[in-house]
Amino acid sequence: MNQSAGVHKKKPRIRNRQRNKINQVQQDHAESPDAPDAPFKSNGSQAATVIQSELPVGNHLPNGNPLLELLSRNGEVENPQEIDTIRLIQQLLRRKLLAKNSVVPSSENKPPTDQVKIVTQPKEIKSEEKKPKISTASVTPKTKTESKASVLSKEEEINDLLKCLGSKLPKGAGESPAAALFSNLGKLFSQAPPSDVESSDEEVEEYVEYIYKPRQYFMASLCNFCKSDLCAQNRIPCSRCGLSYYCSSGHMKDDQEHRQLCYALRQTVDRNGHEMFYKCGDFSDEQFRSYRIVCIRQVEKEMNRQLTATERELLLFPLICAESKCREHRFKRLSMCGGCGEVAFCKDKLEHRGKEHAKWCGSYQIFKAFIMFQEKFGRMEPSLPNKILRELPMTCSNTRQMMKKLNFNVTNECEYAALTQVSTGPLTAWFALKLCERLRNCEEMTLHLIGAEIEFEADMLQKWELFLLHITPTVKTLNVVFVGPELNPNNISFEQLKKIKCCRSCRKAQRTVNYHFENSLYHNYCGEASFLKPNLICFFNCGLYRSTGFALEDTWPETIQAALNLNCPIVVTSYTKYEAPLDMVQFINQSNRHLNVVMPPTVNPFTSEKPERNFISDNEAPFMFKNFYCFVVD
Repeated sequence: MNQSAGVHKKKPRIRNRQRNKINQVQQDHAESPDAPDAPFKSNGSQAATVIQSELPVGNHLPNGNPLLELLSRNGEVENPQEIDTIRLIQQLLRRKLLAKNSVVPSSENKPPTDQVKIVTQPKEIKSEEKKPKISTASVTPKTKTESKASVLSKEEEINDLLKCLGSKLPKGAGESPAAALFSNLGKLFSQAPPSDVESSDEEVEEYVEYIYKPRQYFMASLCNFCKSDLCAQNRIPCSRCGLSYYCSSGHMKDDQEHRQLCYALRQTVDRNGHEMFYKCGDFSDEQFRSYRIVCIRQVEKEMNRQLTATERELLLFPLICAESKCREHRFKRLSMCGGCGEVAFCKDKLEHRGKEHAKWCGSYQIFKAFIMFQEKFGRMEPSLPNKILRELPMTCSNTRQMMKKLNFNVTNECEYAALTQVSTGPLTAWFALKLCERLRNCEEMTLHLIGAEIEFEADMLQKWELFLLHITPTVKTLNVVFVGPELNPNNISFEQLKKIKCCRSCRKAQRTVNYHFENSLYHNYCGEASFLKPNLICFFNCGLYRSTGFALEDTWPETIQAALNLNCPIVVTSYTKYEAPLDMVQFINQSNRHLNVVMPPTVNPFTSEKPERNFISDNEAPFMFKNFYCFVVD
């Protein structure tokens, strides 16, 4: 092109855009004498003109606007200015979202993602093999409220948005649906989010909740690698030791954790010159218990380390004939129970199928269900009731009746068993106070939990509020004192644990639960300045009859005498029927005064129904339960 001929002006290109179509529509309406004026009037507002140039107007609603489509379809939007206002609200909200997405959050405002985890070692299974414990624990800090600065910034954003909307909304809209929409939208922005915690500067703090992680368990009826149920499958014993079982040969090869133990078991068998449980039918029940402990020591010597609780269970609970005079160990000669798959009998000897197993088969199945659940989902945490009773539930005589009184119904057997594990401590204490007639006219209540363990008594601390404070309406202050030399093996911050607060209803009624942790022997605590006089002393599952206690010393006589000197009700619980009378004899022998036995050793109606493996009297009861038996003295 010859530039000297002049400058050629390029014609502007008209793109097929939405705004050009809108401008054309506006032009057509302006030229048409019959066109309505309302959609294009700005009412003296510059903002309305800007909206008209950017958004579709009139009855041409966009397909992606469900709110306008709904209102238009119902014929509820007649005033076009209301349509413009709806579009304005959507535009402002869209701009606000885009602005927030474009801002990079600073590191100061990022929520903490690290969790403080405390690892605990499983308790050693001594000759009694009494309390199967958890292996690890985690402590998670939780922040209750936001910082004051972030709350103020959110309020400022909301105020700015409302001011902007207020300047654009039409006045005198009447009671049209769109006007009601704007009113409800304003209420939505102004109201606070629902929360059980009232925000204040005083509540900006952290607390720690102790939650333990259950350890792994061995069961002969579960694949030792994937923990699948072997009842309906072909059970494959380990080709080397024959003591662990699998659902397939592939899982047997993949089970690397079993390799070291398997080799040590084989070495022990070769050294002894016979299979591990060869001719065990010649032993009495007590001799067979001692023999299994000897086997554990032999394998530990081969491995040059102590076995874990899970590894010991291969030797403590082997798959052998349940008949004590037989104890056949050869797998090919055994037949398994069709219900639980955990108990075996000789195939060719029908008389070895004892009738005693029928009453324990259900416990085996619940125990197995717990292990399978934990393998897939972790610890089972049941739902908890939150109802606060206005009157004492004196007619409730067991856990199910109490749950019914609290309007709480659990149908799943495993979840109910987990619920009873949580509730048995506070409900057993309530039951003892009820028997001693100490519940009425009591505004402050103090409990002493002797020999407390953080995995049981201090696990899920809110249970003391839900199952004791909530069912004793006269109590305003509940003091729970945990005392024991083995209370804190992991150096957990008790000061943080104490910060757990009651529910909102209890806080409004000025009702509190105070937790005290004393990591010492009870008779030493009685002489300290922090001592609180108790209304009830609890010995939960302490095994008072045993001669070896903390640091392999028998410290129970001094503790029992110190408890009796306080002249208050005492409740003692045990795992099994076997232990309860032995604990009672020990208590009477250490007493220096006459004891009023309110209730002799009896099955506790508020016992836990979660089964745990029993070794010390497995010939009588293969499972034990927290607080199963109890007696009360005053």
